[in-house]
Amino acid sequence: MENKKEKLLSQFKQICRKSGLKVTPQRTIIYEELINSKDHPSVDILYKKVKDRLPDVSFDTVYRTLMTFYELGLASVVEGISSSRRYEGNTENHYHFICTKCSSIYDIEEVDFNYSIPELIVKNYKPKGVRIIFEGICKKCI
Repeated sequence: MENKKEKLLSQFKQICRKSGLKVTPQRTIIYEELINSKDHPSVDILYKKVKDRLPDVSFDTVYRTLMTFYELGLASVVEGISSSRRYEGNTENHYHFICTKCSSIYDIEEVDFNYSIPELIVKNYKPKGVRIIFEGICKKCI
């Protein structure tokens, strides 16, 4: 697991540099907290985690940094049934399961992601990716 995090951090640094962004301690800590979070945090939740490590960080900095990560392909947005956007650092294609009772979001990585973008969409649009979300009741809530 630690090897995967090291690989993600290395990719993060490369992408930042290629995009002309400095690899600052703030960006690095925000990214580390994002990839260490398995709960698909909202900006509020991520801000609280980052604030523990960077007491002077502002909410706006965390928000803008997440938007930058999303634009660079370093983060994904997981739209759920809750009102706030949720983010994750795992940008590889995988399924999500969202509990309609407790709003938890689970990564389903044990099953190969098997979906291709239909030709009609590829021909007429510029798709960025595919998200498949399953909804229902999780094991904790059953």
